[in-house]
Amino acid sequence: MTIYAITVHQRTHTCPGDVDPHPVDTLQQVVHVTPGGPCRTPAVIRLNGTTTTVACGRRYPHHRQCPACRNTVVTLTATTEHLGHTPAHRITVPAGYAPHPCTVCRRPLAAVLAPSGRHILCHHRPTTRRGAA
Repeated sequence: MTIYAITVHQRTHTCPGDVDPHPVDTLQQVVHVTPGGPCRTPAVIRLNGTTTTVACGRRYPHHRQCPACRNTVVTLTATTEHLGHTPAHRITVPAGYAPHPCTVCRRPLAAVLAPSGRHILCHHRPTTRRGAA
């Protein structure tokens, strides 16, 4: 049985949408691995006259695996850090058209895409041809 020892650190906060503390970030870190060893009951696979064996952990569900192939996760420590209340953020998205058209296709460009200067699916074309002298 392969045993994975992990630590879990969870960050929570409250916000206007949900005043109860809720997780916003979870970090799981593997601290130690105890290998289970070689498979004790390998599975035989036959396909088009070819026969091969693989570890039962790669072929069967958990309840049919040998003890060496089963994985177990053990949580050593679990900590929670509360970040406090996060205020509502108002993000204003520009509406209408940008002052300049798309730099690739020259069609009108939505104002929200003005910083990039092009439509999302318009790709930059090379300014010079390859192989030209």
